[in-house]
Amino acid sequence: MINLIPWKYEIMNSKSVDDIESLSWSEKELKLVKHVELFQCKPAILQKAENRFGALQKGLEKEIIPLATYLPKNLDLVKNQIARGENHNGFPFLSLDYPQNFSKTEMFTMRTLFWWGHYLGFSLILKGERLAIYSQRLLENYKTKHFQDIFVCLAPTPWEWELNEKNYSLVSKVNAREFQKTILELGYLKLMRVVTFTDENFISLNWTQTGVQFWKDLASITMDN
Repeated sequence: MINLIPWKYEIMNSKSVDDIESLSWSEKELKLVKHVELFQCKPAILQKAENRFGALQKGLEKEIIPLATYLPKNLDLVKNQIARGENHNGFPFLSLDYPQNFSKTEMFTMRTLFWWGHYLGFSLILKGERLAIYSQRLLENYKTKHFQDIFVCLAPTPWEWELNEKNYSLVSKVNAREFQKTILELGYLKLMRVVTFTDENFISLNWTQTGVQFWKDLASITMDN
């Protein structure tokens, strides 16, 4: 015999119930709760983004593998990871890590992020014993045209994606004298280019070409001559 144990819950007093029931639905809430189209379209939207990530990975692979001897030896050019999530600060997301190397002391990845309601972001995240070299090379190139729309993350963690003045600064506007010290104190370097969903060019954006170009623009700071 299955012993069914009833759920225990706290019964609200009548005042609490009255307070709750007295909360009226706003016009906006009623409109949204009746809206089904978003949830009907969501699976197809995410699948379309995932397919584009697959194409981007192949494009990056074609570009990067011939350059393997100039890149860090532990960089994995075979494995790629597409992750899905439902709640990054309340919004669904997809991410692609390629190429990648994650260890206790080293991090080298190009992470592409599709963050619902926000943007498509291409980022290069670097950490480890070569960090000072990477930051110095960035300082040598940050005034060039390739870096004019690149953001650098200044948050305590590289996993902060909210694009605001607290977390990010345009590389072209950093204080060069203080920059390398700041990066070494943070313990990582994260550079990012974003295309917002409100950008009129997003609808026709070629994700593969844009992602590969991002890699080409930034790869020089990571490669040995």
